[in-house]
Amino acid sequence: MKLLIEKMLSEKGVEFKLLKLEQKVYTVEDVKKFNNGLVNLEEICKTIILVGKKTGLKIAVLFRGNDRLNFKQVKKLFGGEMRIADAEEVRGSGGGEIGAVCPFLVNIPLFVDKKVFQLEKINCGSGEHSCGLEVRVIDLEKISNFQVVEITWGVKMSW
Repeated sequence: MKLLIEKMLSEKGVEFKLLKLEQKVYTVEDVKKFNNGLVNLEEICKTIILVGKKTGLKIAVLFRGNDRLNFKQVKKLFGGEMRIADAEEVRGSGGGEIGAVCPFLVNIPLFVDKKVFQLEKINCGSGEHSCGLEVRVIDLEKISNFQVVEITWGVKMSW
């Protein structure tokens, strides 16, 4: 059975790899442990769904796996405090479940941290816990509409 993201990327003519993982993964740490040596650890990225505490605004943020969200910057950019979405809100975003969200399948606005563009490729959620998705950063604009933001605390990569 083909994943939804496979069909979408094929239709857009985007080269990609689906990376079969040793077991279902839910965190960046899981991906590091169970990637069968297929993933450059510095290219792991994650997608977090945020919800406005007062506004209810839902957004998706794609950023490098070792970086952390800067919630002061989030508040400044989106006009109020935001929290990480719960499981039901994540499922409602269209990108998958917590730990497997595919940033290119979400039905809410997508924001990409500018540090992602320092990478050649990204490895992110595919919408399924048992495989990851690898795409070239230069292809991101072919895949999805998004806005580039500066939204993370950069952490020295220590994989």
